[in-house]
Amino acid sequence: MAGKTFYLMLAAGAAFIVIGVASSVYSGVVVDVPLDNTVRPGLTDELSPDMEVGNTASLAVSGSTFDIEITDPEGEVLGNQTGISSFSYELTAQKAGEYRFVIENTGDEDLQITGRAQTKGNPLGVLAPLLLAVTGIIVVGLSLRFRNR
Repeated sequence: MAGKTFYLMLAAGAAFIVIGVASSVYSGVVVDVPLDNTVRPGLTDELSPDMEVGNTASLAVSGSTFDIEITDPEGEVLGNQTGISSFSYELTAQKAGEYRFVIENTGDEDLQITGRAQTKGNPLGVLAPLLLAVTGIIVVGLSLRFRNR
């Protein structure tokens, strides 16, 4: 019985380690995120992709009248239009950081937002996979108590 427990715990620990390491590698990969949304009259939508230099984003807004402002990570305004009913924008990040697209629906009908942005993973996102790998190491260590002697 102790021999079976040893092999089961060893396998589980190894699986935790492999999954944790693979997940931590993926957390640094640029991800293409959809920006699709509907904004009701009188409401504001703020999109804030965290981008690296060279990442791209595209945005199209249509429907009722609206105001839009696009800023870079340092707060510099890249685009600002008011009272429009159709808008499209292509962005290639020149600076690393969080870009902001603020869209305020000033009309009386819904706005349709479509687009996508390449965004980087959250630095804290690497923490959970590494904790999983550490758990795997602990389980492997505990399995050693059940091996046949």
